[in-house]
Amino acid sequence: MEFLIRAFFILSIIISNAQTEQTESNIESSVKQTCNQVVKGEVRDKNTSDLLPNAEVILSDNEGNILETQIVKEDATFSFSIKCETVYKLEGRKVDFTAEFKDFTTTDESDKELKLLISLGKGNIDFITNAKTVKTEVKTIEIEPEFVTDEHPNEVKVTRDIYVPNINPIYFDYESSYLNKMAKTSLQKVVALMNEYPTMIVQCASHTDSKGPDSYNNWMADRRVKRTVDFIIKKGISASRITGKGYGATQLINHCEKNVECTDKEQAMNRRTEFVIIRT
Repeated sequence: MEFLIRAFFILSIIISNAQTEQTESNIESSVKQTCNQVVKGEVRDKNTSDLLPNAEVILSDNEGNILETQIVKEDATFSFSIKCETVYKLEGRKVDFTAEFKDFTTTDESDKELKLLISLGKGNIDFITNAKTVKTEVKTIEIEPEFVTDEHPNEVKVTRDIYVPNINPIYFDYESSYLNKMAKTSLQKVVALMNEYPTMIVQCASHTDSKGPDSYNNWMADRRVKRTVDFIIKKGISASRITGKGYGATQLINHCEKNVECTDKEQAMNRRTEFVIIRT
């Protein structure tokens, strides 16, 4: 009888310890799951440092999926709740300004507050890639095609008297500059071609449909060309070999001009980025 009592006592201790460990594990897990931070900041004019009310700030995940969007008020401030140990993309934009994009990664420190300044400029800006901040800005550059050998590779074709990769243009959703899965697949082909021909220089030409005012279309085209060039540079292609220009709605490929009734499919054909080979 005494043996049974002692055995029962020992078993009770083992069960109690196991429950305690499980409780501590659950608490630790809960703490990790609720580890949050805040990213906040202001949107300012890059040239004057003035606040930019009514600018749009977009928070996206590492794949470019939009998580939250805010339109800043008179104080031009934004604030997002974010998770620990996560990669995010932050985009600031405003009509008539060049959009700015920033990538950042949160730490494992709970309740930490990150402060970021979004500076939007007007006019053309050089391509700048900083490996630490992963920040890229875009410049639209006019380059006259240089000599391209007649014995061009099979991967190159002639369209409208210009040399282009034998790769389909990439297309965008309405009012979007994000690269979908099909677009990224095509861009990988462009990267592969440029790796195969290391002296090749390519210009990206981005376009919009005719919906919206010209200023908005020009701004959207600049965003699309920036994302296209940024993707290619991040894949290891030198910024000196890839340039970009946004054309807005000035080079439609069909009849869908302003105030002309078109189907969504017809409009979508104009929301594209094409590639022009400047030199092989």
